[in-house]
Amino acid sequence: MGEERELTFSDILRIFKRRKWTFLIIFFLTIFLTAFYLFFIATPKYEAKQVIEYKSSSSQPTFSLGSMSSAANLLGISQPADSGLTTEIERMKSDWVLANIVKELNLVEKANQNKGLIARLRGTEVTERDLIDSLKEGLNIQNVRDTNMIEISYQSSDPTMAASVVSLVYSYYTDYAKNLYFEDSQSYLNQVERLFEDVSQQYDQINKEVLDFQTKNKISDISGGTSQESDPLISYYSETYMNILKLDADKNQLEIRKQAIEDNIFKLSPETKEFILTNTEKDTPVKDIKSKLVNDRIELETLKLNSPSSPRIAALEAEITVLEVELKKNLETIFSNDLNFLASIDMETFNEYTGIITQLQLFDVTRQVYENMLQVIDDEIAKRSPIMYEYFLLRRDQAILQTRYNTLLTALEQERMKASLYDNKFKVITFAYVPENPVSPNTTLTLAIGGVLAIFLGILGVFVKEAQDKTVKDLYEFESLFGVPDIILNDSNDAEKIVNYVYKKDFKKFGLLFLGNFSVAQNLSQRIYNILNTIKPYKTEYFTSIENEDYKEKFEKFEKFKNTNEAFIMFDNFNNSDYILYRDDLEKIIIFIEEKRTNLEDIKEILEKEKDPTIVYVKKNKRSTNE
Repeated sequence: MGEERELTFSDILRIFKRRKWTFLIIFFLTIFLTAFYLFFIATPKYEAKQVIEYKSSSSQPTFSLGSMSSAANLLGISQPADSGLTTEIERMKSDWVLANIVKELNLVEKANQNKGLIARLRGTEVTERDLIDSLKEGLNIQNVRDTNMIEISYQSSDPTMAASVVSLVYSYYTDYAKNLYFEDSQSYLNQVERLFEDVSQQYDQINKEVLDFQTKNKISDISGGTSQESDPLISYYSETYMNILKLDADKNQLEIRKQAIEDNIFKLSPETKEFILTNTEKDTPVKDIKSKLVNDRIELETLKLNSPSSPRIAALEAEITVLEVELKKNLETIFSNDLNFLASIDMETFNEYTGIITQLQLFDVTRQVYENMLQVIDDEIAKRSPIMYEYFLLRRDQAILQTRYNTLLTALEQERMKASLYDNKFKVITFAYVPENPVSPNTTLTLAIGGVLAIFLGILGVFVKEAQDKTVKDLYEFESLFGVPDIILNDSNDAEKIVNYVYKKDFKKFGLLFLGNFSVAQNLSQRIYNILNTIKPYKTEYFTSIENEDYKEKFEKFEKFKNTNEAFIMFDNFNNSDYILYRDDLEKIIIFIEEKRTNLEDIKEILEKEKDPTIVYVKKNKRSTNE
């Protein structure tokens, strides 16, 4: 290491790779200082921006509000509604958000302290309302075209002010939206809890009535059903009843989406709405197909209940499929006549809209089938004995209340989990930052000169810092100065290679000398001990050198080390006094060179003192910074 190496082009590239942050800091600092000159010529206007992405509703946790829509429909619960992108943008500009920004930045006091001469003469006082209106007027929140991105921007003569406003708009909006979310959630939870208490009482009562009826009429019911014959009917009745409720909930959601498309996107004229209603409700071909669908599906469900092996079932299913396709084609034909303008606006939304209309028609058909099947079951049971019919009604009500009870219980449990699963509707794509360049006046030429100067100073700074850094920078530098190390560790946790080396060489007593970070030394030594202790339980002792240790304890530990068959000791630096004490009792000294930590002079000195040491090169963890 006595001779200076001549730098090659590859060396220069490695230096710049290592010192990229130094170069960037000097570069941008020089640009900033160059721009500072411009502040004395004209008052620049700065614009800060933040880009956020609106996450679709499908990415939100929906089990609590979406999956429980059947419970809401069942019991008339008012659920929190998901707001759209336009609503969220307006919330960002709400008085609550802007008022908090005014207070945090102390804008009222600053505005009154910096009033102009005319305002002072008139005695005009700037109020919080004035500043809220000013922020609302200057704040620009726009949806990036053809994306779910929103750009929040604000211009000010103070770049920090501009960045603070943009950052705080999103910060306070997040708090505001979260508060609204949990207020709605708590209101929903209160409704569910009240209804759950009522349904729970009803469920307890019906259970008592069923038990009393069984006892009074000596009805055996071990399994919880009426009998082998009536159990399927009760199960089918309850399942069908709940299917109706779920169907109504799904239909309600589709109606809301349909109304949103009509009101907020397409802005349909009254004539167009009248056309849709007239054709979907009064068109004879559509009504004929719907009537046929109802009859076929009633027949199908009846056969499934009474004759599940009937060959007629397959034929009915095929016929129903054909009718559903025919119904869809008829509706599409109706829509295509006068709604072509909708397709020209947004074909995807048009297809969604026509799909919703078709699905609503199919829901009507399905609901009629379910209602008819409930009536069929009522009629079937009514033909039997009055006692069994009365018992069936009790069991039917019990099954329905049980389903309501379980649904509400699930709703309560899931709603209470929302606090831990709350997810913001937006994610930040580009964070707000203090703008360095004004949007006006035009300072291109001055900044170009500053850019050239910044590059020169950045290069100079890189070489100066490289010359001042006396640590080993990378493996290439180490090998070029001291040769290839015996072992290379990818990071400070890679202890297995050391253990394998010690095990292969069968070292009984060895020392670990670390020329770097003490925490790394502790961590690696402990890992080595843990692995050795796994291989040879309770055979290997681990000692740690401690500076300023009591002499008696120090020599007692040394004697213990000498009398131990297998042991190793960790030294955190080669100037440690214990290193001299233990040196002659060690079969091998393993020296750890830590990248970007170990001083080159220390390496040179220890290699001159030690004969045939084992050199371990520990690479820097990639997650750590380069500097």
